[in-house]
Amino acid sequence: MGFFSKSNKSSSENTGTTIIAEGTHMKGGIDTQGSVYIDGKFEGVISSESSIIIGTTGEFIGEIKSKSITVNGIVDGIINSDDIVILEEGKIIGKICYQSLSIEPNGVFEGEGKMRNSTLVSKYDQLNITQ
Repeated sequence: MGFFSKSNKSSSENTGTTIIAEGTHMKGGIDTQGSVYIDGKFEGVISSESSIIIGTTGEFIGEIKSKSITVNGIVDGIINSDDIVILEEGKIIGKICYQSLSIEPNGVFEGEGKMRNSTLVSKYDQLNITQ
């Protein structure tokens, strides 16, 4: 098939992986149905209907929306994802919104977290403690 030839595949079948390799620095936005793998540096916004993986040499600064994200590098920003996994070398700094969150030993999360559809309400603010 030629570079500019038409394909009979539907767009839902064309869900490849976008790779940002080590040594690559990108700024901008990515909107994809496929997955994204970052081992370089990316600054901007990523929206993926699939998974995002931040490798050990990967660094992301910005906003992410995805079905799942696995972090073994550094993310600084806002994440809105169904499933968030922070591996042992992973670090997330910022705000996260999730359905499930997993942090391996030595993984780091520093910031604010909100579980989607949670009905838990803190009563801490209602305490009247005087000393």
